[in-house]
Amino acid sequence: GHELGHLKSDHSLYLTLGGLAAAPLRGLPLVGGQAERLLQEWRLAAEYTCDRAALLVAQDVDVVAGAMLKLFAGTARATNAKAFIDQAREYDRLLESANPLVRNSIRMQQRTHPLPVRRLAELEKWFQGEAYAGIVGSRSSDVDPAR
Repeated sequence: GHELGHLKSDHSLYLTLGGLAAAPLRGLPLVGGQAERLLQEWRLAAEYTCDRAALLVAQDVDVVAGAMLKLFAGTARATNAKAFIDQAREYDRLLESANPLVRNSIRMQQRTHPLPVRRLAELEKWFQGEAYAGIVGSRSSDVDPAR
């Protein structure tokens, strides 16, 4: 579901266009850094979008969390997704009360994907929210039980 989300959202096209647009700006003192930061924020947001796509496909947050945890850990062995989700919630709580310099430092780190704990925390929040319920609920009401 995650990779299908990248395909359906045309992420490779937009990432390529963003990279091409940012390339000539890289050498400019203030603008180049800002363009790179915006592109990096978009990359991370795209990963969250695709995590949501995986949840829409599976419609079970524990299944998606378990699959993600196995990918993060690099093992097919059984993992405790519930414990990891609990850690993600705790991470969120601790980050909210952390020193602003610490929060900013974490935010500014360059990475291709969000931290695994952030990804699961955001996925859990979205799963508990109205947006997910609205999408899943509207799809189930479109199904004709007579078919």
